Amino acid sequence: MKWMLGMAIALLLVGNSPVSAAPQWLEDYCFNKAEQVRPALRQDEKEAFIASCIADHTPTPGAKRRKQTNSDY
Repeated sequence: MKWMLGMAIALLLVGNSPVSAAPQWLEDYCFNKAEQVRPALRQDEKEAFIASCIADHTPTPGAKRRKQTNSDY
């Protein structure tokens, strides 16, 4: 019984991954940019390019503005 409960919790955590946080328009934009790269990329290179593009255009989860302090030195 504990095994089934553990599997259900694991599936809920995997299904709610931050990979799905990127909007569809951003995925389309990065895919089109990868298609325009010349010489043409292999499939693994294209996937890496798209992942990097999405990462460059999305904020990090803990990105908050820091309070600026006046230092007198």
